[in-house]
Amino acid sequence: MEGYLNAYTPRDRHGLAPFLGSDHGIHVLYAGILHLLFRRLPLLLFVYESFNLCRSNQHFKRNMRNRQKCLFMLIALVTVYITHTPRVNAQRSTDVSRKQKNVLFIAIDDLRPELACYGAAHVKTPNIDRLARQGSLFENAYCQQAVCAPSRNSVLTGLRPDAMQIYDLGTFFRTTVPDVVTLPQLFKNNGYITENVGKIFHVGHGNKNDERSWSTVWSYDDRLDALGEISRGDSTALESSRPKVNGKLLPYYRSDAPEEDLFDGMVADIAVARIKALKDQDRPFFLGVGFTSPHLPFVAPHSYWNLYDPADIQLPAKTEPEGMYPQALIKWSGELNAYHGITQYKAEGYLPDKLARNLIHGYYASVSLVDAQVGKLLDALEHAGLRENTIVVLWGDHGYKLGEYGTWCKHSNAELDTRSPLLISDLDYPKDRKTSAVVELLDIYPTLCDLAGLPFPKHLQGESLVPILVNPTAKVKAVAMSQWPKGKTFPGNPPSREIMGYSITDGHYRFTRWQRHKQPEVVIDRELYDHREGRIATKNLAHESAYKMEVQRMENLLDQALSSSKVATGGNGIDKKQNTYTK
Repeated sequence: MEGYLNAYTPRDRHGLAPFLGSDHGIHVLYAGILHLLFRRLPLLLFVYESFNLCRSNQHFKRNMRNRQKCLFMLIALVTVYITHTPRVNAQRSTDVSRKQKNVLFIAIDDLRPELACYGAAHVKTPNIDRLARQGSLFENAYCQQAVCAPSRNSVLTGLRPDAMQIYDLGTFFRTTVPDVVTLPQLFKNNGYITENVGKIFHVGHGNKNDERSWSTVWSYDDRLDALGEISRGDSTALESSRPKVNGKLLPYYRSDAPEEDLFDGMVADIAVARIKALKDQDRPFFLGVGFTSPHLPFVAPHSYWNLYDPADIQLPAKTEPEGMYPQALIKWSGELNAYHGITQYKAEGYLPDKLARNLIHGYYASVSLVDAQVGKLLDALEHAGLRENTIVVLWGDHGYKLGEYGTWCKHSNAELDTRSPLLISDLDYPKDRKTSAVVELLDIYPTLCDLAGLPFPKHLQGESLVPILVNPTAKVKAVAMSQWPKGKTFPGNPPSREIMGYSITDGHYRFTRWQRHKQPEVVIDRELYDHREGRIATKNLAHESAYKMEVQRMENLLDQALSSSKVATGGNGIDKKQNTYTK
């Protein structure tokens, strides 16, 4: 605190030293005033230090009048603190007042942090950029497993994939943690109206939404049913977000349909209507809005395709990292292979440049489409007069590859797949901030508890990011950890895997250890990549003698991360001594 005071507080020019006790006491008073103006420093520390200064000062002890003045000032400032500053992790009852913060929780499928606000000026995202200016942008945020269901399960339960023992798309998370309190469920239990529009939990592949989490789930099925089907020869469903040729989905499509008839346009329309309706409720709301773009297929109206010139699209190198673990990347994406016109290139192993450029073009168009839907939500908050009292969180469930290493989609521990966009905007905190602090999507749950003043469930494995919202140079953890299963799949409910790759990053290096999942002492391979010059991995340094110390340092950090996460050595979830969620 001394440094802050020395930098920002003047000497006693107002005759206050006699009852505060010293020039340093004046510094503390000015620090308190600055806190009230900018809501940065903890005023309770100021009150405590001021009281001690007053109590120890001889002039204060001799003069009852000065003692009364000091006491009055401290009481007044504490009162202002309680009534006018954000409360962190306040324990509140379910008797919720209108002044509690609303939450707009925006999840975007397959969105990698290639956005204008992240420095990618070639991608047109004016609305996400607007949100970034209204809050904090996390440049090094990482998912816990780079595929939809496990990543979303982790965000919404606050548990790592190992804690749930679920690594696949189809297993419902309550199969293994039936009584876990999810993020929206916690808000619901504390008096919030919790509503869901679009994809928040992973639905599909046998998986389902979680009824316990929501007051209401809104569907656009009736609007889909009302659309008139458009077909042209062997092309069908051209009116929708899932056009087909000969019954197989197109990987990309310039749509003639208005965006209101596409999935995300429908989601945005319903969400905007719900924001207007929720304004008049006597309880705060948690509104979860999930957009499927830019997930395959890349379908967007012409106007969004026209934002990009194909000639300006740079194709990435197809070179794999030298010396990588052979199974680290899926060399031919089964996800992309399910789409029309892709399988014919499997033998060659790479897509032709024209097709690759069209796919990247379609991805960018889809990103701009979803950006426009985000803009509709922000506009709705502002028009309803709710923006000041609404926390907005925008996150992508994982990263994505667009031809890097000659591969596509996600499904790996690579930096490109695990790094996700994350923006948090609470207007009680500083705006237009970027932080390079390493964080995890797992941290969203405790952060929202903190911002809303709700109790922290004991099972949470993440950390609150509020210290970083206050100070972007702060750190809440040394590394972010992700994992990816490989090898044989063993049947069960849930199924288990033969090999697990645990991967950490400290913001500079990425270290991955591949080991037998049920015999973690059997290490198959290690990888170390230096990402200080970029996000593309070029050479595995783990077996270079010059990097022996760095490998050992990162391996120690990985062991600490596994230990602090209470992951049992045998892969059996969380240690029974620490937590009830076990296999």
